Amino acid sequence: MDSTRQQAIDYLTGSLSSEERVVFESKLENNESTRNLLADLSDDWSSLALLSRPSSTDPDLRSRTLMLTQDPPDLEPFLGSDRVERLRQNYSRSAKRYLGGDGTVGTSEVKDLSLKDGIFRTYEHLLKLLPLVSGDSSAAFGNFSDLQRFVCDNLALGNELGKWTDPLRPAEDPVAQSLQRSLLASLPSLAHFTDLAGSGKIGLSEVRRIFYLCRDQLKIMRASFQDLDPQQLAEDELIRVHGTHLLRQKWSGARHSFFNQAGLASCGNFFEGPISERCVEFAEYDSNLYCLANLIANRSSAGGFQIELIKDSVPGCVLAIAHAEVDSKLDEELNAVASPNLSSLPGVLSKDACLWSLLQGSMRRGFPNHSVGELADASFFGKQRLKGETYLWFAWPEIENAHSGAVASTEKPGQ
Repeated sequence: MDSTRQQAIDYLTGSLSSEERVVFESKLENNESTRNLLADLSDDWSSLALLSRPSSTDPDLRSRTLMLTQDPPDLEPFLGSDRVERLRQNYSRSAKRYLGGDGTVGTSEVKDLSLKDGIFRTYEHLLKLLPLVSGDSSAAFGNFSDLQRFVCDNLALGNELGKWTDPLRPAEDPVAQSLQRSLLASLPSLAHFTDLAGSGKIGLSEVRRIFYLCRDQLKIMRASFQDLDPQQLAEDELIRVHGTHLLRQKWSGARHSFFNQAGLASCGNFFEGPISERCVEFAEYDSNLYCLANLIANRSSAGGFQIELIKDSVPGCVLAIAHAEVDSKLDEELNAVASPNLSSLPGVLSKDACLWSLLQGSMRRGFPNHSVGELADASFFGKQRLKGETYLWFAWPEIENAHSGAVASTEKPGQ
């Protein structure tokens, strides 16, 4: 499926950002073939609606459609809380905007040779996996045989991930943080869905999820290990503005898994505009969001959780929030995870403690003039419970809407 056809489909379904709509509508005005393509697609969809026999709706498509009709959650209890008010009083951005990438190390610093080999091998396999789930792949059109064959022959992420992550403990060491970011952010959910692909238990929604997770995992690994793919890392460090629509596209209605405990994500209050200035910054932002999602997805009482991106409530920053109804006992686990003394947590919570430690490390890099303790006390990131709802969040410096530079886009699977 070429990019113009994909853009036309996204235009008809309302999936383009405001900037992308303007660009596509300009193309419509100046290109007759694009106008004809859009007209043909509209006619095709109308004919299908009239002539097709009724069939059962894909569950993922149904849930995503229903989400579009729901009012966003009321965040006033959270935004009016003492913790957020403390952030308003204390928030200040660094004189120089953090653009991501400062947490990187060289693979030569990884002393465990089997783990180092696993990093290179996983990265190379994911590079080959990405085109198998992209917009013009056979899997994007419902033929999963190539994808299943590749996964069975090359990927056993579910088995290897447990071996790699069971020994992990929270650490401030840059090498440990790079390893944990590469192994615990998006990789557990990707392993879950590739395992499904290998067993033949997938549909188009799973292909879509694998695409986004694979793309994010590659960026996170490059940003974590500077010599893993230096040529592409150099591209990631160029100015390339990323908008919030990229986050909505991959999170809205997405099923997310952290070591086989899954939850359904919804995007409620989402401002529209730029969120990061470079791919390396977006990779760090992605990693932080995955940390929040991993912590709350498997604790949700209703099996779902909300992701919100709020601008202007706290001047100068964007609040990224993940929240859900959580049982009081599971909420106590998150209290322990978000405590200052991560090293004292029981082993069963070690992976969760690593996730919180990763968020702490990112906040320290983003706001280098403050210690982690100062940032936590000032509510730059945190956890709180209000009326049975558990909230996790972090603040990130906003960027101007009228930002110049290249705009990031994504080749989505044809769905």
